[in-house]
Amino acid sequence: MTRNRLMIGVAVLALLGTIAGCGGDTGESNEAANTFTLQGWVTVDAYHYDEATGTYVHFYHDESSNVITTIGLNWIEDQLGDSPSTDPAKWISLSNDGSSSDAWTKLPTELDDTNGMGRAVGAYASTGDGVWTILKTFTATGAVTVQTTGLQWVVTLQSDTNLMAANDFTSVTLATDDSLTVTWTLTLNP
Repeated sequence: MTRNRLMIGVAVLALLGTIAGCGGDTGESNEAANTFTLQGWVTVDAYHYDEATGTYVHFYHDESSNVITTIGLNWIEDQLGDSPSTDPAKWISLSNDGSSSDAWTKLPTELDDTNGMGRAVGAYASTGDGVWTILKTFTATGAVTVQTTGLQWVVTLQSDTNLMAANDFTSVTLATDDSLTVTWTLTLNP
């Protein structure tokens, strides 16, 4: 393990979809019975390498709900119900600009590659029926503060109109060689 590394781990987005039945004998109208709701939660944990013991020591924890953007909802609709013509939402972006809004179309003041925090493709893994993760570990090449993450469907740094979801967390400052691991876990529940 690399010495003096900060490992921020697990920013988790859980998209919990509830897809109800078709009304049938329940007395509900089809419109009321066929609802789909999205909710999310992001958890961020940080660890610092302790040279004396050779272990990582937990020093930071933050949990908060995410924002699904309006264009993100429209993108999900297109992916599931129309003719998907875009890349999957697999690009993780970072910023030091908080106060996520569903009106956002990109992360304000998105971080670039200057300090190793530029938008990057996350690794996709299926973890069950309707459950998958997008994971990326960033390594700081200079001091940088981070407090927002985004999940996007376009690779181009600081590009507009491709932000599916965003989350703010208590800001954390990284030094050179510290690492930041972001994991978006997406879950659709019937």
